[in-house]
Order: sequence, then C-alpha cells, then structure tokens
Amino acid sequence: MLKARAHLTHAMLSIALLLSVVATAHAQSSSDAGETPVVAETSQTNRTHQADGEPLKDATKDAPVQVAQTSGQTSGGGQATATPTPTPTPTPTTPLTAGEKISRSFRSAFLSPFPYVTSAFSAGLTQFGEDRQPHKDGGDEVADWGSRAARNFATRSTSAVFSNGFYPALFKQDPRYEASRRKGFGRRALHAVSRLFVTRDDDGNLEPNYSRFAGVMTASALSNVWERSTPGHDRIGMDATLRRFGRSFINGSFNNIVFREFWPDIIGIFRR
Repeated sequence: MLKARAHLTHAMLSIALLLSVVATAHAQSSSDAGETPVVAETSQTNRTHQADGEPLKDATKDAPVQVAQTSGQTSGGGQATATPTPTPTPTPTTPLTAGEKISRSFRSAFLSPFPYVTSAFSAGLTQFGEDRQPHKDGGDEVADWGSRAARNFATRSTSAVFSNGFYPALFKQDPRYEASRRKGFGRRALHAVSRLFVTRDDDGNLEPNYSRFAGVMTASALSNVWERSTPGHDRIGMDATLRRFGRSFINGSFNNIVFREFWPDIIGIFRR
C-alpha cells in the first residue's frame, strides 16, 4: 500500500511539473510571436524549418516589401507630403495535408540514419549501466546490445510516426519545427525547448502540443510490449511508462537545441 501511494504521489508531482513547464513555455512562445521585426529589404526570408531540417514552403519567400512613397501633391506651403505604405503581414506557411504529415513521419522514422545511430548509441549507454551477469560472456553481451538497440529503435520510430504523423493529422497541428526569430543563445535555447510543449495549428495559431504529448505517451505505453526487465531495472509497468515519457522531454530538448535550432550555425562554423 505504501509503495502504491509513493508511486501515485510521484506521478502527480510529475504531471504538476509538466503543466507548469507547459504554461511557462506557452507564455514564452506568445512573447516570441508578438515580436515581428520590420524588414527593410526587397525580399523576405523565413528561418522556419521542418523537423528534418528542410525549409518550409513559405508563400512569402522573395515577396516584395512595400516601402514608403512620396506623393506628388502639395499642401499649404507647397511642401510634398510623404504617404507611408504599411509593411504587409507575412502570409502563414503553406499547411501540410494529412497525407503529407503521415508520409513525412514515416520518412523521418525509417529513411533517415539518425534514429538508427541514436538507438545504437543509447543502447550502448544502457548496456554499460547494466550489472554484469557471470553466466554471460562477451558474445552474449553483444547480443543483448543488439536486442536493446532494436527495442530502442522500435520505441523511437513509434513515437515519430504518432507524434509527427497520425496525431498532427488528427489534431490539425503542424509537426514542423519553427526556428526562433530572436538572437542570443539563451533565448533561442529556451525557444527550442518550448517547441516541445507548444506548436502551431494548421491556421498558424499557437496552442499546446497535443500531438507530441499523445504520441510520446502512446509510444511509452506500447514499449511495454517489447521491453524486457533486467536485474535492478524494471522496464515494464506504469512506473516505467512514466519514466520513458519524462525522459522523452530531456532527449527532445537536446535534439531541438542542437540539431534543429543551432545545427545550421554549427555547420556554418566548419564551412568558414
């Protein structure tokens, strides 16, 4: 009974912490959305990217910007009066269809080398933390590592397909990553983390990232089907599901900061 109460308390604290982070991230994202810089160039370029790093289909790319014009009419003393023309509001990016969202999710889950590499690497870290069992030799440990890598890949691919495909199609949300328009490492890093909790719908409005919450929870629960517990590590059950759900936000934060927000800057450093 005491153990069950402890587990329930842990789950309630985790949910309360998650809700507080969601509220903070939503406020930060609303602040980002409200700061629209004035562009004084003849064309506009949107820094928004897809989750796989490719640029979004932006209807405003290379769109001319209207500037202030001087009227030829004079008033009173004969001085010309300037009639400013307001800068047009950028048109929202072209929304994806349900089929495009699902096909993108399958490509990112199975046709990219990234999930295979990260699954193998994380399996090695997990294997390193396991207790050595005297009846297993080196070959057995290699086989355990391969089995762990396959299970990690199954969880990652399931999360990608549901978080970036099926649920965005169901909830009418955009699964693509929106890069920050602000400057400074801290602000951009905070923006990258906030994209885990808020996203835009197909109309361009900010709202909680229901697709990711549901997708990660679905993958965490389905992992109980193929996971295997080892001595000292319980990986099946409600506690294990909640731990996987919580760890997904740590991994997602690292992925958004390094590979989605700052990766173009990192590549630019090595190209100089």
